[in-house]
Amino acid sequence: MDINPWTVRNAKEEEEVDEIEEVEGNAEVAEDAEVAEDAEVAEDAEVAEDAEGVEEMAEEVDLLDINAGAVAEGVDRLVEAINNAVATIEDLRRENAELKQQSQALQSDISRLEEERVDLCDERDRLQDIYNDNVLLIDNKAEILDKVEAMLQRLNSLNPQKDE
Repeated sequence: MDINPWTVRNAKEEEEVDEIEEVEGNAEVAEDAEVAEDAEVAEDAEVAEDAEGVEEMAEEVDLLDINAGAVAEGVDRLVEAINNAVATIEDLRRENAELKQQSQALQSDISRLEEERVDLCDERDRLQDIYNDNVLLIDNKAEILDKVEAMLQRLNSLNPQKDE
C-alpha cells in the first residue's frame, strides 16, 4: 500500500483545524457560562498543548518526507539493478545462442573429419595390402631390373637392324 506524504500532511492539518475549532467552541461555552477567566486559562493551556502537538506533527511529517525520499532512492536503485540484470541476461542469451551455433559448426566439422579419417584409414589399409603383395618385387628390384635388361639385350642382339 502506497502512502502519499502529501495525503498524510493534509489529513493531519485537517485534524489540527478541527481541534482548534473545537477549542474555540469550548472557549465560547466557557464565556457563556460566565467562567470567562477560567476558560481563557483553559483555552491557553489547550492551545499550548495543541501548539506542541502541531510541532510534533510537523516533525513527524518531515520524517515522513525524509523516509519517502529514502524509499524513492531505494526503489530507483532497485529498478536500476533489475535493468542491469535484464541486460546481462539478454547478453548471456545472445552469447549462448552464438556458442550453440559454434558448437553445431564444430560438431559438423568433427563428423566430416571423422568420415575423412575413416576414409584415410581404409585407403591406408588398401595401400598396405598392395605393398604387402608387392614387397617381394620391391625387395628384389635390382635382380628384376637386371633380368629385364638382359632380356632387352637379347632382343636387341636378335634384331640388330633396329639399333641402326
